[in-house]
Amino acid sequence: MLRTTTVAAVRAFKPVQVSAIPRRAYSDDAFKKKETAEEAKYFRAKEAEEIKKLKEALAAKEKEIAALKNKK
Repeated sequence: MLRTTTVAAVRAFKPVQVSAIPRRAYSDDAFKKKETAEEAKYFRAKEAEEIKKLKEALAAKEKEIAALKNKK
């Protein structure tokens, strides 16, 4: 009887890299960019509101100064 040998296909063992940080299918960079843009938009609006209040206060002071100058 002939002896037959079977050869099994063997794959090279490739260890799976395990990380404490979960990997996501989406880019974290896109979210960081959006967050930065939203923060910039928020602070621009706040600064515009502050500038508007300061301009109104300046106009009121200028009226007051003009009234005092006319009084003399």
